[in-house]
Amino acid sequence: MLPGLTGVGLRSDGLCVVRIERMTGRPPALTLVDFRPWGDQGQEKVLERAAADYDLARSRCTTVLDSNEYSLLLTEAPDVPPDELRAAIRWRIKDLIDFHINDATLDVFDLPGEKPAGRARTMYAVAARSTAIQKRADMMSAAGINLDVIDIPEMAQRNLASLLPEDAQGVVLLSFTPGGGLITISKQSEIYLSRNIDIGLDALTQLSDTASMFDRIVLEVQRSLDYYDSHFRQAPITTLALAPMPREVPGLVGYLKANLSANVIAMDLTKLMECEVDLKPELQSACLTVLGAALRQEERVL
Repeated sequence: MLPGLTGVGLRSDGLCVVRIERMTGRPPALTLVDFRPWGDQGQEKVLERAAADYDLARSRCTTVLDSNEYSLLLTEAPDVPPDELRAAIRWRIKDLIDFHINDATLDVFDLPGEKPAGRARTMYAVAARSTAIQKRADMMSAAGINLDVIDIPEMAQRNLASLLPEDAQGVVLLSFTPGGGLITISKQSEIYLSRNIDIGLDALTQLSDTASMFDRIVLEVQRSLDYYDSHFRQAPITTLALAPMPREVPGLVGYLKANLSANVIAMDLTKLMECEVDLKPELQSACLTVLGAALRQEERVL
């Protein structure tokens, strides 16, 4: 088996393949990054070619679900023995998802930190459509890809935030895809909360009324910070990191700095990893989620 963890990311416009290798005492090493447009060949052919070119049959590979293929739910933790937890959570969330619970593949993880006085312990449940899981697994298998882990964007973003020195005290990470944005708050490699926003790169770079969008972004970040402050026994978060974007959005960083009581930093993955390959800003942005997935260290799979 080849070293490291290889991320295989399926975008609407193409395929991202990245590989992260780790050595004790050193930053993660990026040894492979490639973006291939689907073009006229289609997904199957592009996947097969990438699998052959990078020997993905002998690699531990991970991929990331699309946001419409799963639900991430915050729920009260049932007071049951550990071996009964998943069954109890399954029953508890059955009315909170838009597909039948029997069609769901379930994973759970605890919220970190102390339980606030007088409140029940809460935890996250990831409910993914089993058909989506199977479809993704079949697609990878047919292409000759050794799929080991299926992840979600929120956990991939948590992994990216953990690269920052500020993660020791906690960090808000704000990222954008063409169609939307994702806010996560994490600390010491633990995720506390996430929030999706309906403002994406396309809107930020193509529309002229950016002031109203900046206002909405600030509002969503502040709501996330307020929730964190009120629900967790933690020191306030003082750092907001802006994930790499293919091109600068004029005025965004300045607006965030002026309207949030946080230190705003622009994330550059080339400063946080040992990059053995060229990682331009547009590649950082295009492959951001799968880069985060390839930084995964847990062994648990969905």
